[in-house]
Amino acid sequence: MQESDVKPAIYISYAWGSASEAIAESIEEEFRKRGLHIIRDKNDLGYKGKIKDFMEQIGRGKYVILIISNKYLHSENCMFELLQIFRNEDFYERIFPVVLDEVRIAKATDRLELMKYWENEAANLDKKIRELKELSNIQGVTDDLNLYTEIRNNMARLTNILKDINTLNTDRHIKSDFQQLFSLIQSKVRADSGGKTRKKVIKYIALAIVIILFLAGIFKVVDYGIHLQDKSVYNDSNAAAGTKYDSLQILEEASKKDSVKKEVVAKEKVDFGPSEVWYIVELIVPSGMAQTDVFVDKKQAEVVERSLISIKVRVRKKNGSHHFEISDGAETCFTDRMISNNNERLTLCD
Repeated sequence: MQESDVKPAIYISYAWGSASEAIAESIEEEFRKRGLHIIRDKNDLGYKGKIKDFMEQIGRGKYVILIISNKYLHSENCMFELLQIFRNEDFYERIFPVVLDEVRIAKATDRLELMKYWENEAANLDKKIRELKELSNIQGVTDDLNLYTEIRNNMARLTNILKDINTLNTDRHIKSDFQQLFSLIQSKVRADSGGKTRKKVIKYIALAIVIILFLAGIFKVVDYGIHLQDKSVYNDSNAAAGTKYDSLQILEEASKKDSVKKEVVAKEKVDFGPSEVWYIVELIVPSGMAQTDVFVDKKQAEVVERSLISIKVRVRKKNGSHHFEISDGAETCFTDRMISNNNERLTLCD
């Protein structure tokens, strides 16, 4: 297949319903007329297709059209897609946003309102979680809590990038049949295709050089082996006795020496004895204190994992209780507990 026959994967991220979906359909139709296919959930995600996997696929896309609406910025699925795109490299170069006129992100107060919205969503869900009598087996719910908090923490940065891009107004895009949007994506696709061709040429040249050097090395070894077969080789220590070796004997001697070296190295390995016993302890904490420092026995603890409602720390086994403590400046929580099993769970700040 020739490079020109490869169709670029162009994705579109939008909120279902209202003006957003209508614009998505218009863009898809105009691009189709010009020979470029848009990958869209309603057309390309088949029956029983995994929605999250498709959204993560969009996140890895090299060309992603964003239709930003108020509904988009308040949708957890849309914001999940945007975060997936943001997590991958070259965020600015890979996105092609169309921001609807209804969106207000130019002022800092507008962006703070969006942060406040997701902060409230996280707080409300956190409250519902804490009303449960048992906190186990709620992985899907805590995933949503983590998502809400991640959206809140990145909202200012994402909207600041979007507001700094001249996205043109919606009417101008529609009246031009999205010509500027199409031209920009088409130019980037062509530039990337040219870069791929250059990389392939360099790769083939490098491979040819490796093959040539490899074959040259084989011929040299064969020639050296023939030379040894034709000529007697005398060992220095047995030269007087006239002991001679052929090429196979030389290889056998080298193999024996190598085995002796390996045996010496193995004997020199040190046995450090049994290691110390360590346990992982999960501390259940308020979501507002999940990022604070943890102290065990008055020393800063080694944190191995954090979530929105827990902190896992590594502690050394000892005779007696451990003192666990967290503080955010306004509130301090602590408890003393003897740890004798791995993955024990403690609740701080009841």
